[in-house]
Amino acid sequence: MNMLAKKPDIRFESKSKDNKEYNLFIYGPISSFSFSRRSAEGIREQLQNIDADKINVHINSPGGSAFDGVAIGNLLKNHKAEIIVHIDGWAASAASVIAMAGDKIIMPENTMMMIHRASTIEWGNAALLEKTAADLRKIDKALEASYKKRFVGEESELAQLLDNETFLTAEEAVAFGLADVVGEEVEINDLADADEETDDEEYENFKEKLVAKYAAQAKPQQNKKPKEEPTPAESKQNMSKLFLNL
Repeated sequence: MNMLAKKPDIRFESKSKDNKEYNLFIYGPISSFSFSRRSAEGIREQLQNIDADKINVHINSPGGSAFDGVAIGNLLKNHKAEIIVHIDGWAASAASVIAMAGDKIIMPENTMMMIHRASTIEWGNAALLEKTAADLRKIDKALEASYKKRFVGEESELAQLLDNETFLTAEEAVAFGLADVVGEEVEINDLADADEETDDEEYENFKEKLVAKYAAQAKPQQNKKPKEEPTPAESKQNMSKLFLNL
């Protein structure tokens, strides 16, 4: 809730004099309202005017609309520019889907990624609730494709990580292929209290087992170039009751 109270910041900024390199900041929740600059339509309207060779996408977001996250990711993938994703604080839920659009994904040591299943709020009779559950399972299958091309493990292992609503450190994300570079720590200036800790030993053991399995294959690179003025926030709030999230 602390993250949701923060003023969202979604904007493009030219980084080079010839306007061939841009920064895209995605800070705050991803909206599903078409008139919002935080929606896929809002990003599309801005992106269509960007004639760049390189776009640095800076993410610090708890996620939001799953479908808008997918659409934003596809918009970035289909742009002619090289897409470099920087996780400035955290990329959770739909924001992690956007991150998968990167030709290169950089996560400083003190950042996080969170992946999980789609969820929504519904009210109605048994038939309607059963239909909603079936629809969510279809959405899950569709959205898993966002991770599959990068994930180095087996499909069943990815499914288990999604079931567990898994938080990944930079090193863990690199081990699984969901990031490429472990960068230097970014100072956290406004960090939400991480007062919700998991006590699910089975979940932790599963994730640690997979990390050990794939970490030997991964070779995290160290990116020593400092990032520009990040002001990330990190939270472990469960967003499933607020958004239709991945």
